Amino acid sequence: MTYIFHLAEQDRWRRATSRNEIYFPPTFDQDGLTHAAPDMAALVKVANQFYRQQQGPWLVLTMEIAHLQRMGVDLRFEPASPVGHQTEHFAGSATLLFPHIYGGLTAQMVLREDALPQSAGGWFKAIDVFAE
Repeated sequence: MTYIFHLAEQDRWRRATSRNEIYFPPTFDQDGLTHAAPDMAALVKVANQFYRQQQGPWLVLTMEIAHLQRMGVDLRFEPASPVGHQTEHFAGSATLLFPHIYGGLTAQMVLREDALPQSAGGWFKAIDVFAE
């Protein structure tokens, strides 16, 4: 695994980065960390589990693990943990280790940002962030 992925509300991410501020997801105060996913399939499962009822626009923030390590980011691979008040996880998540960033995100940490499509019914669909 070379990359990790974070699902961000587009407006919240762009507001923070336009002000040169650190971005924190809405659940950061409760969770004490920024959740990420080890791959796109896991990110979409998490999105459909926790955020289907919340219409976007949404972004996938792609980060390179080696770059984060060089920056001294506190990145840990741990079992799935609750997201805010939601404690249920998708089937199969118990077998995965999820990247948790113990802090917020800066624009310098993010390799790329891509829109994550969401249907009118709220379902998210995987994208290939490296397809050009």
